[in-house]
Amino acid sequence: MPRRKVTIEKPPPRPAILRPLGNQLRRLRLERKLSQERLAERAGLNYKYIGRIELAKADPGADVLVRLARALTIPVGELFATITPGDRGHRLSPADVEALSSALGALTTVANRIVAQQPPALPSRAPRRTRR
Repeated sequence: MPRRKVTIEKPPPRPAILRPLGNQLRRLRLERKLSQERLAERAGLNYKYIGRIELAKADPGADVLVRLARALTIPVGELFATITPGDRGHRLSPADVEALSSALGALTTVANRIVAQQPPALPSRAPRRTRR
């Protein structure tokens, strides 16, 4: 009697999109200074599942992606921003946006003062006198 060949089933290959999706999720989570546990809590998921998504070991469905996007307060498309190239130009991090906003606020104040022809603001402390 011939021996039957034992076939070992290979798991189906993971879609190539999972690695960049996991990297993007991790980047967005870290930008917002969230732990996997905190993000999972906000999204109503298990923190281990978040880790599996970030490591490209889980294939999240549309429902999970929507929940993650809501928890990160971003549009769902932002999760795919690094996967689907677009002509949106350079993306700024939240820290860069905050720094730019602060700089623009200071510049606006100076510009308004110049336009209104106000004298420059006095220094917070008088300059020291030099001794002779």
